[in-house]
Amino acid sequence: MNKVGYYVNDEDKGCFRIFAPYCDTLAVELDRTHRIIELQKQNDGYFTAVTDKLPEGILYWLVKNGREYLPDPYSKYQPFDVHSTSMICYPHKADISKWHGVDPKDAVIYELHLGTFTEEGTLKGATKRLSYLKTLGINVIELMPVAAFPGERNWGYDGTYMFALNMGYGNYRDLEDFLNLAHSLGIAVILDVVYNHFGPEGNYSGMLAPFTRNADTPWGAAINFDGENSHGIREFYLANAEYWLSEVGFDGFRMDAASLIIDNSPSHILTEINKLAKDIEQREHRRIIMIAEHLRNSSKVTCKDGLGFDAQWCDDLNYSLYANLTHEDFRHYKDFGSIDDIYKALNNGFVYDGTRLNSVYNVYQGEDGSSIPPEQLVVHIQNHDQVGNRPHGDRMSTSYGIDKALLAATVCFASPYVPMIFMGEEYAEMNPFYFFESFNDQWLVDAVREGRKREFSFMPDLEIKEPHDVKTFIDSRLDPDCISDAPHSDVLNFYQSLIALKKSGVIGVHDRNELSINLIKDKNVITITTPKSVTVCNFSESDVKLSDLGIQAKKTLLSSKLNASTDTGTVAGISASIYAL
Repeated sequence: MNKVGYYVNDEDKGCFRIFAPYCDTLAVELDRTHRIIELQKQNDGYFTAVTDKLPEGILYWLVKNGREYLPDPYSKYQPFDVHSTSMICYPHKADISKWHGVDPKDAVIYELHLGTFTEEGTLKGATKRLSYLKTLGINVIELMPVAAFPGERNWGYDGTYMFALNMGYGNYRDLEDFLNLAHSLGIAVILDVVYNHFGPEGNYSGMLAPFTRNADTPWGAAINFDGENSHGIREFYLANAEYWLSEVGFDGFRMDAASLIIDNSPSHILTEINKLAKDIEQREHRRIIMIAEHLRNSSKVTCKDGLGFDAQWCDDLNYSLYANLTHEDFRHYKDFGSIDDIYKALNNGFVYDGTRLNSVYNVYQGEDGSSIPPEQLVVHIQNHDQVGNRPHGDRMSTSYGIDKALLAATVCFASPYVPMIFMGEEYAEMNPFYFFESFNDQWLVDAVREGRKREFSFMPDLEIKEPHDVKTFIDSRLDPDCISDAPHSDVLNFYQSLIALKKSGVIGVHDRNELSINLIKDKNVITITTPKSVTVCNFSESDVKLSDLGIQAKKTLLSSKLNASTDTGTVAGISASIYAL
């Protein structure tokens, strides 16, 4: 495919190719020497130039119409901020010579935010903890977005330079080291990418071309994939996918809010991106994992003749477990709560299947998901949204106790779906994960604060944690030092065992023909049986005897009731036990 932005061609020459139909003239000015490189306008809206290969570290501006200076939306690195000079940068590709990737159906996913995962908040800091994740049993890391965003701290969904590694996380050598060590440990690394909108500060792409369209997402204008001059926008995002997957060496994407990527073209941009991922997979002989956050409960997301993703996030099991165990009734939890919902989610994948009103959007959402292969659905009890968009940024184990959190986790891992955990969940992290930002524009800072207040207006006495305050960010950092103390050490041991049972096929097999899920409603119990085990999930407050469930006592492989000296023939209230068959 054609290269875009600044790149080096086969003759070792530096090249610029920038889509800018809004410009009459376009040039590059090198910041220190003020050397001007004039770009030539092409008939298709691109401006191009071939020059000498520029040294890494050179700072430059784009100059529109001879007078307007702006950073390069195609920039590979913004060393100062989103409003300042761009920098010539050459990414270092991860070593894939002995790496073949991870099959999506075998994934145990760990979602993490680089800024709060360690005290350093950098790639170097995260690299030091990769051996810990290997010991835990993780084989896929999902990095929250790393594209350059305004200020020093952000979740990452306000990125404005799609090709640029956020300066606060480190440089491309750090990223290469992170990927190489992860691969040497058998861990794939997928990147969360935001292709549905730009962040609200530092986006200069609209000065060059119609990158956005007259349609809104909850976070800003949608991307123009099908309107006038959209050919250059489509190529921008296809080149971006090629960049992160092939030039840098990530092992796949988690696609943020894919349902809000609007495209009425004959071939949807997401289909094109997934075809590109398959091409890279075949070309480089390694597995590429493509996961969508679609959240409309549609089988087309993973169909080969649809969008073609390997898997999609499925929140319905989360909603079902959370509403049942906590009795919370705000947002989607209002539509759930019965143990029947948990049973339906385990059997059919989708609870919002077109027969239930989604009261948040006031629509009968979704379709029957029972025909979707279970390995194409990713489930969880926590993720960045389900924690960070809570009024207090609290985790289930902190607010409702370890017993309920581990029961819910056991259901996720014993389900036929692909499990994902959110950083810190595996040892019952006590610190919250708040929403935070560091916008420079005071209007934006105020708007975010007021938006959060409106979002939680159902709690009129709630004091909103200030998103712009650096302390909010600091308070969101993990505290892994607590792992050495009980009960955190016990929770970590439990997760290690749970992951091992999933990976070995003792629990959570994907083939529904080898899985039996039963609801004993009068006991408030769900059992999940595979050829090797039976998992008994007791949602009642009372203990239940296996004999009352028609199950003969078996060897206990794992119990979510930590350090409890209960009879092997009894499952304690609000707990799950796994027995060998």
